[in-house]
Amino acid sequence: MALQGTLKDFSITEIIQLIGQQLKTGVLKIRRGKSLVEISFVDGMIVHVNSNYRGKKDLIGEILVKAQLITDEQLERVLKVQKETLKYIGEILVELGLLTKEDILKVITTQIYETIYDLFWWEDGAFNFDLKLVESYKKIPFALSTEQVLLNILRMVDEWSEIEKKIFSPHLVFRKPLGAEEKSAGVLSPQSLMREKLTSEQELVLNIIDGTRTVQEIIDRCLLGKFNTSEILLNLMEMGFIEVAGIRTPSLVKKVRMINFRETLTFVYYGAFLILIFLLLIYFKPNFLRLFWDSKIERVNIEAPALFVHRAQLDRIKSALEIFYLERGAYPQKLEELVTARLIRKSDLFYRKGVSYQYELKDEKYILKH
Repeated sequence: MALQGTLKDFSITEIIQLIGQQLKTGVLKIRRGKSLVEISFVDGMIVHVNSNYRGKKDLIGEILVKAQLITDEQLERVLKVQKETLKYIGEILVELGLLTKEDILKVITTQIYETIYDLFWWEDGAFNFDLKLVESYKKIPFALSTEQVLLNILRMVDEWSEIEKKIFSPHLVFRKPLGAEEKSAGVLSPQSLMREKLTSEQELVLNIIDGTRTVQEIIDRCLLGKFNTSEILLNLMEMGFIEVAGIRTPSLVKKVRMINFRETLTFVYYGAFLILIFLLLIYFKPNFLRLFWDSKIERVNIEAPALFVHRAQLDRIKSALEIFYLERGAYPQKLEELVTARLIRKSDLFYRKGVSYQYELKDEKYILKH
């Protein structure tokens, strides 16, 4: 069967459904630009996925380290064994007794759902299906029904827009309300009674929340995937088990590359030479540059860094407004209320000295500008 075409001709759902219904064995490749996703099928069942655009976050070893199921040292040891034996990393982890088969299957399932879920947002791309034998894992046999995967992902796509309204940033931090589960005169609180009805997955996520971890860190730790974890967080918030504590903006980490002495000297020499040429051009102002001097050089926008700072400030204010809304059910009447709530600093209210951002609340929506 020659199955190939573009995503404008056939949807991801139609392609995967066709392969599943015809019980085909082979590899489906979907390309968009430099991005490539490969889905392996055995008798119409999904057994493996691979992608080149998700980077390290899609590697099983990295996933397990983030979930704190293995250490960096143990991963290094396993990768060394893999290099020598060419075995699948999951097999090695089970053989060494570091993890169970259930742990590995959980990670593989999450990988498959996360990767195929991403494909549903691709608007263009090309695909082709190669009929060939797929080497299944001997130590850890695994396969997912294409029909079940598609049903679950279609539900995820349909419900994500509602979840995203409340879990709007991977940097959100949740906490458990103080005294929510305390006993009152020997009687359990409503939350304590409700906790007995929580599913094992809800209990897992609730136990991970400590008031410091971000949504992304919770996703990495519980191995349930972005959608399932976000859905559980929303459910726990609606049941009163957790509340928004704030948002933790990732810090900018400067990566410094070490260079040797000779490279440094070469850089200095070339830099000094270019600066000298530039200064000579400014001093002598040759005739061939006069036509461009006044019209271009003097009109360079020197406010670009300031604009970058303004955008960063606006992002902080917008994030603070959303957190304020989640906590209190309404936006503030004035931006100063965000400072009182300790969501932003007072200096964030001004985009330059003496001039503040304009904020207007109208019909339960806000307008923010300067």
